[in-house]
Amino acid sequence: MKTVFLGGAMAVVLLGLAACGSVPTAPLNAAPTLTPAQRAGDAGVPFSGVITAVGPAAIASQPVGKGGTLIRSAYRYRHTAQLTEDVLGFSITVKGVQAPAGAPGYYAGTFRSFSGRGVGEPSELWCFLPKAVGGKRDNICLLRSGTGVAAIAPTRMNPWLWTQFSPASGSFDYTHAPVFELRSVDIPADLQIEYRFAGWQGDKARVASFAGGREVETTTLERQADGRFVLKTVAGTVAFSAAPGKADQVVVTAAP
Repeated sequence: MKTVFLGGAMAVVLLGLAACGSVPTAPLNAAPTLTPAQRAGDAGVPFSGVITAVGPAAIASQPVGKGGTLIRSAYRYRHTAQLTEDVLGFSITVKGVQAPAGAPGYYAGTFRSFSGRGVGEPSELWCFLPKAVGGKRDNICLLRSGTGVAAIAPTRMNPWLWTQFSPASGSFDYTHAPVFELRSVDIPADLQIEYRFAGWQGDKARVASFAGGREVETTTLERQADGRFVLKTVAGTVAFSAAPGKADQVVVTAAP
């Protein structure tokens, strides 16, 4: 399986359109896709194509053990939107209004699909918060396809930040394509991104990223020539190294 980088974020999606009847064409009033410049971020900084840090970051000032926070920051989404029409189910198992008009939402990344048929076209993932305007769902994340339908991203995943996903059942459920306008809206949530020390893997350091209090992914960092590990985030770059005399802890410094 091949990895594709878009907007500074790794995103692999196993996407195959389910056999659920004739697929309608894209609505004439659908929002245009973002331009490459709009979705571009710093290729070396995870999630930078999707979010921007807000205010100063909190950096650990004491030694950090496994599970402890290295750096934490509030953030905002770079692109937000509001539904102008109800999002209706399309699959036979998805009926009725899935997200009411007026629900706020945010751009969550651009993804490519991989299957035996090859690599698919880039697709934008947009997440909406139906409950904010009286809907039933807390959130629904929809992968736009350029047609009149959108795939529902797995609800088991963290809706606040995405890296890669595939449907647990092997196929997606679908809604009609969301119709929305790009606009500045309030996202009613405590938006915090956090990086926690997750222990050692041989000579590498493991770091877990969290958003909304839920884990997004765990990655490993290589030791630099000076013995430190460098972590790049939207809130800034920090470095850390093993605490003197305490192999199970690390000490954090802001990197130059």
